[in-house]
Amino acid sequence: MINVDTNHVPEIFTHHIGTWKGEYIKTDTKGHFSRSFWGSFTFNIEGINYDQVNYYEYADGGNLTLHFSGTFHEGILSMKSISYDDFSATAWDSGENTIIFRAEKTQNNDKILFLEMINLITPTHRVRCTQAFKNGVFDGVSFIEETKS
Repeated sequence: MINVDTNHVPEIFTHHIGTWKGEYIKTDTKGHFSRSFWGSFTFNIEGINYDQVNYYEYADGGNLTLHFSGTFHEGILSMKSISYDDFSATAWDSGENTIIFRAEKTQNNDKILFLEMINLITPTHRVRCTQAFKNGVFDGVSFIEETKS
């Protein structure tokens, strides 16, 4: 049985608990293919505490694992990461099986802002679409269609 504090955690977040997999596709500012890689994303909620591990596999054989944690307060998820010193994010239920996610971090001396919409299609199928901004300038769109294992 999942131990989630339903007084503080919106129900939509509980439907994302588990491991999701898919191909992450990035486009440039004109919508042209830029790059792609495979990802596995594992989410867990215990009480009001949130944990996430992202695992990426690249075509050149490289991989990357990122760790995130957070807590829910009045229905809003606030996150941080041990993988990025200045990472901060918030996520909330926007209705109609959709979560809105906003994150900021510094990478290679650039300030990066991500605005993401996560749509739960079925209990084992979701789609995410992310607008990226680098130093305040639009940097393209990424999207991923995922299945839950």
